Amino acid sequence: MKNLYFVLLVSLLISCNSKKKKDLTNTEDGRPSLSQIFSEFDADKDGKLSRAEVNGPLADDFDAIDTNQDGFLSETELTAAPGPKYEEEQIIDKSEINTTIKTLAINTEYFIQDNIIGDITQEKITLSGIETLCYVIKTHSQATEHQMGPWCPRHIEDGMEKGGLWFKDDKVYDVSGHFIAQLDEFYSDDKWKLYREDGTVKYTETEEACLAAAKPDVEEAYNNYCVECLPEYFKDQVTTFFIPVKPVYLNTSQNLGRTGIGIAFNGVNFDPPAPTHAILAAHTIAPLDDHGGHVNPHGGYHYHAVAGGTKEIEQPDVHAPIVGYAIDGFGIYALKDKNNHLAADLDECGGHSDAVRGYHYHAGAVGDNQIIKCLHGLPGYTQVQE
Repeated sequence: MKNLYFVLLVSLLISCNSKKKKDLTNTEDGRPSLSQIFSEFDADKDGKLSRAEVNGPLADDFDAIDTNQDGFLSETELTAAPGPKYEEEQIIDKSEINTTIKTLAINTEYFIQDNIIGDITQEKITLSGIETLCYVIKTHSQATEHQMGPWCPRHIEDGMEKGGLWFKDDKVYDVSGHFIAQLDEFYSDDKWKLYREDGTVKYTETEEACLAAAKPDVEEAYNNYCVECLPEYFKDQVTTFFIPVKPVYLNTSQNLGRTGIGIAFNGVNFDPPAPTHAILAAHTIAPLDDHGGHVNPHGGYHYHAVAGGTKEIEQPDVHAPIVGYAIDGFGIYALKDKNNHLAADLDECGGHSDAVRGYHYHAGAVGDNQIIKCLHGLPGYTQVQE
């Protein structure tokens, strides 16, 4: 019975994702509602699904669906879950478009041209059922204006300059050798030990080790490792961004997909939150470098935080500089302005409007593990050619 409900759940997820306002308590053709199916999976009846209560695609995609990273799946997260091809199949009603909100077209001159493969072209693409003129931007997602790394120290006596950053409860920590040595106390779990008896740190030294450890189901041999993948492993990957030339503001916010959520001016991908629960479950850490980036096999070097060091475009007033564009075409600006003040009146996605820039986003703090929280524009998408 549970397997039958699971098949229905996958079918219903696709349906609900394309019709977000659908009543979840009544379904067509007499099928069980999402609430009913959710209840069937919820063995302990606590109103949420743990890893132990799900299987199949839900288990495989647990971290992507768990958008608030609390280790459980809610009905809301299941409704919004962007499964394979869901973003392509989702249809947005044109009545959601709000033309009263000021929007600015992307300025392609902001990009570091040496980091772009070929020319930035334009192409009409159907996004969520709406024909849209998009920029097509191809990059190798490799930073040039700052060093990529370091990530993992090599010995527990190494200082913080030998490692990157890690975060917990909105706070940022330097991954020094001492930090590695104290992880059992840091997480109140004596199973943590990322170093050998001689004090050397266990880290992924090869591409093979990177491939085995940098995935949700970490291979057992690489439990208790510091995960470090090098940019050169994936330097030939091509990431293609399809982003509206002029963003279209939507009244209803859109959930972030699993792939890139935007692009920095150096051509590097802004990514959704790092799947920290999957990483920590294997007693591993995958540090960010001081610029908020690290490497995985599916996107090469990418950012999970805006930490400075990338190209910025200063504003004519005291407003924070722009650091890149979201996948919907709206600008992403730094967290604080020239007076070190935080932006006020941000909406649920981390955005707001002003007379100069129109609608735009402000990046979250480094410790948030969340550059932006959702999208308020018609979303484009990315493709990675490995």
